[in-house]
Amino acid sequence: MIARHGLTEVYAPPEGTETVALIIFVHGLFGNPHRTWASKPSKARSRSPRTHSVGPSSSSQVSQSSFESRRASKEKLGDSVDGTTFWPRDLLPYTIPEARVFTWGYDADIDGFSSASQSTIHQHAGSLLSDIANQRETGDDYKKPIAFVVHSLGGIIVKAALNVSSATEGTRLKEIAPATFGICFLGTPHRGSKSASLGKVAYQITVAATRSPNTRLLQGLERNSQTLEQVGDAFAQTMLKRGGQLRIYSFREEKETRRYLIFNTMVVEADSAKIGDAHEEVGSIPANHSNMTKFESREDIGFKRVSAQLRRWVHELRADKTISQEDIGDCMASLESAETKFRIGDVRKTHKTTFHWLFDPSIVSFTEWLADKSDAPKPFYWIQGKPGSGKSTLMKFAFSDTRTLDLLGRDSEPPWTFVAFFFHDRGTSMLHNSLVGMLREITSSILKELPQLLPLAVAISKKLVKAQRKKTPEWGLDDLVALMHQIVAQRDTRIRLLLFLDALDEHSGDNDQLVQMLQEWRQSADGYYVNLKVCLASRSWPIFEDYFGHGPNLAIDHHTKHDICVYTESRLNSLAKGPSRVVDSKSLAELSEQITRKAQGVFIWVRLVTDRLARTIRDGTLHETLEKMVAELPEELKDLYDHTVVRINPEYTNETHVILQLVLCSLEPLTLGTLISAARYGLNLYLSGDASDERLSTTSLAQKLRWLMSRSGGLLDTYTVDDKETVEQGTASLQHVEPYVQFLHQTAKEYVQSFRAQAVMERIAAPVAKKNGFYFLALCSQSCAPWVPPIKIHSLQYLKLVETSGQFDAHMKLPVKFEMAEVSASDAVGTPWRAQQHKAPVFEKYDSSLGRQPDSIFDQTSGWHDYYGLTIMVAANLMSLVKETLNPALLSFITTTSATSGESKMEYCLLQVAIGAPSLIPAHLVDREAMVQTLLSLQYPSNFEHIPQDFYWDPEKSLGRRKVLPRLSPLAILLVRCGETQPSEDTRLAIAKLLLDSGADPYAPFPRLAYTIPNKVGTIQDGISLLSYSAQHESAAMVRLLLQYSANSNWPDNEGWLPVDYAIIRQDREVLAAFTNHHSFTPLRPTKFAVRFGVNDTTEIRYLLLPTEKPKKNDGVSESERSESDESNGSGESNGSSRNEQVFGNR
Repeated sequence: MIARHGLTEVYAPPEGTETVALIIFVHGLFGNPHRTWASKPSKARSRSPRTHSVGPSSSSQVSQSSFESRRASKEKLGDSVDGTTFWPRDLLPYTIPEARVFTWGYDADIDGFSSASQSTIHQHAGSLLSDIANQRETGDDYKKPIAFVVHSLGGIIVKAALNVSSATEGTRLKEIAPATFGICFLGTPHRGSKSASLGKVAYQITVAATRSPNTRLLQGLERNSQTLEQVGDAFAQTMLKRGGQLRIYSFREEKETRRYLIFNTMVVEADSAKIGDAHEEVGSIPANHSNMTKFESREDIGFKRVSAQLRRWVHELRADKTISQEDIGDCMASLESAETKFRIGDVRKTHKTTFHWLFDPSIVSFTEWLADKSDAPKPFYWIQGKPGSGKSTLMKFAFSDTRTLDLLGRDSEPPWTFVAFFFHDRGTSMLHNSLVGMLREITSSILKELPQLLPLAVAISKKLVKAQRKKTPEWGLDDLVALMHQIVAQRDTRIRLLLFLDALDEHSGDNDQLVQMLQEWRQSADGYYVNLKVCLASRSWPIFEDYFGHGPNLAIDHHTKHDICVYTESRLNSLAKGPSRVVDSKSLAELSEQITRKAQGVFIWVRLVTDRLARTIRDGTLHETLEKMVAELPEELKDLYDHTVVRINPEYTNETHVILQLVLCSLEPLTLGTLISAARYGLNLYLSGDASDERLSTTSLAQKLRWLMSRSGGLLDTYTVDDKETVEQGTASLQHVEPYVQFLHQTAKEYVQSFRAQAVMERIAAPVAKKNGFYFLALCSQSCAPWVPPIKIHSLQYLKLVETSGQFDAHMKLPVKFEMAEVSASDAVGTPWRAQQHKAPVFEKYDSSLGRQPDSIFDQTSGWHDYYGLTIMVAANLMSLVKETLNPALLSFITTTSATSGESKMEYCLLQVAIGAPSLIPAHLVDREAMVQTLLSLQYPSNFEHIPQDFYWDPEKSLGRRKVLPRLSPLAILLVRCGETQPSEDTRLAIAKLLLDSGADPYAPFPRLAYTIPNKVGTIQDGISLLSYSAQHESAAMVRLLLQYSANSNWPDNEGWLPVDYAIIRQDREVLAAFTNHHSFTPLRPTKFAVRFGVNDTTEIRYLLLPTEKPKKNDGVSESERSESDESNGSGESNGSSRNEQVFGNR
């Protein structure tokens, strides 16, 4: 309910939108914080739907979330039952969605059934200041600028309030005036009103009645009122102090108000409705004094005039936030990527005579959709079709054809901005097929074309820079979603956006999330400030049919018969050129017709067929034979792929399987030369154990391309690096560029991934077909040849993927074993795969420590070398390699060396690495519990301690100081949560149980050295036990587990604190219950906490957590002492933390 008195928030920006300002509405005499600003529908409007709909069907919403919040607010208030429009909530957010809106109420009724408030203007002003100051103390509101929209007496009260704030010293009220940036006065009688005098006379009659009217308010509004003069003079000084920074706009009423059923009058005359300051702007609203504050829709001229001023002021606030060119450059560098432009450049251009039907309104509705300028245009146009039917080519054609802009309006103001993103599942970068890639491309392209929107992005970028401590930070999905929402929800800059989003079916994530995001953009765009159209293309999947099938759309395969025929005839003619051609033009035309009929609208089918016919046409094959060949081809694309693969020369089928799998599984794009070398190397090593590299330096590009065609049957295609870097460079000067290899089409990739293709390959290429691409990539990473870096950079991940797919065998080895002989001690970090692991500082520092060891480390016959490799295996979660490597001889070497060599013991930390070190492979592939179990099953000691100074970034490194972490056992590493990525609570409990079952010491104390763990989970205390640390920082389940394995609950630390003391200080009921319910909990003496705070038994300990159940007892402790103890304990998590700081602050 909107409160009758004080501040009530009526609108808040959606989550993810930064609040720019607070806008406060203050009503006038006889007004109300709701009724003053609420308009009942006119008779004409009551007979027709409301024009300012705020429902989901409106094309001009702020956002779905903001709509829902407003709708929930309406239901709560019960304000819209009669169809009224409360414009501060229902209309203003469309124009200024980034401002929080409040209405303030006070007793402005000068009479009442019993008595009216006797407060004066200055007393109401004091209440307003106090309420605003209270609000500004919550959250970040104290930083936000304030604007007022005031009516009648409300304007005088606001002026008086700002006068008080400006003159105040040393209180929080002082901050209100400087924070105020604008006031919209609506019918405010700055010089008084004749109507106030008439009103005073009328209300003096009520003195004889039982009521007590407050005629002082009316007296203060009279012409030549002393109160108005004092307020006005002081306000002039207030404005002078602001130096012209306080924006003023005064609106007067244009229509008279009917008084006492006898005559009409202007309540506030024109000369009184303005202040007369040089910086003031003035205007009018075509309504009387009462109705000038009531607007039915965004089309009302009064609303347009008032909201325009507020919007302009908010825009100026944003402009005041200066942005350096360096900040802009860093922001754009973090958003832009050549990878996101890759696919649209890779799509082949259309034949000069194809796809022009798209712009024929008699065939499809695309032109009608583009040209639609109605009040409710359809935002989406969906191009659907079969796989391989040419959707991407059509989208590129529509994006680049000049007719698209002509239909939208070449002279539109503001001009249209075109942005395109083509999803690409065959790409090797996450940016090719993810929402992150799509949003980075869309937002960076918009910001490049519309730099006035850059402040939105820079604000988020600065936060990311601060959080990540990187000049060009990584944008997460939530950050990009927030940025795009702000772009389409802002109301400062008019923009027109046409987005082309292709291949939605190749998006690798949740398609529900994708389409919901598109719907939210539609709802946020209001059609005036943000005009948004989106052209989409995808296969006819149900999810896209549900969302887009009811709007304008076309099925491409219904319209491409002529295009396919033209394309086919053109391609066949180019193949049959030359004086020796044996197929005439008429025969080629007939052959084209035959291919077109069988293609059924699928362009990729035509391309495969024409590629296959190319060789036979050049060989002089007769027309009848060509017709027979086409007739035998299957019409279904999958059948055609089968048909293609089984007809590859049997001598090449092993290479066919390997190259298809390499392209399918590679995490980096492979050049044609790298693909050929990798296929030959991997195949030779697997079949014969031959690890020699076959050089291809003398092989020409034409020979390589023929090799690829003969082995892939046309399922693989090539593209050049120029296409990846820009969309518009064309294809000039590409003949000397080494091409990259990808699948011919998404359907070809899906075919190779299918069980169907696997069955075909096992039939024609056994036993090689039993191994997948990860296997051959892992084999190739063992090579030291120049072509191997793009493969070797992911070698550890390939090995893990081989392990998880169950294909691990004796060929699998750690690549470092093939390089250590070539690496000096000073260059231990310089291996190609190692250089990419910057985010794992544990091994950068670990490598340095190895560099200080004897040169024998780099002798492959020494135990040191095997141990170094073993550490890498553990960090990469390669359990199969660990089982092979950690043999009894190496285990004996480790335990013997650690027992005799003192400092070298620091290097043995395999369990610590398995539990807490940063992983060298993606987190979703890591199973820390399984690795711990593997090490323990191989008899690796569970109590080895290690100084893990090499594991973690020093949090004070930037200050030039260095601290050393104490020796920590594997169990201690688990409890203090060292490391960058943490396993789940269930996994941590399982690991703890494994360690305890294997003999980990639950009594082990932390060493006598205080140090705060970098992730700020907790502090290692001098001589504190594992159980005490867990009582302070761990879950109740972990405490119960330690107690189950006989951790001593009565073991005090060096200052006499028991584990239960830490549980009491923490104020966690479950943790305390874990102690008091355990059979071993029998304190031999009062706890340290009890001695200090006068608590003597477990009953009283329970009371500390349940203050309402305090037992009645006479234990000699005075009530004042007990009260002091209760105050110091408090209740809840925050008080526990405070007590924790008190207890340990000086230790």
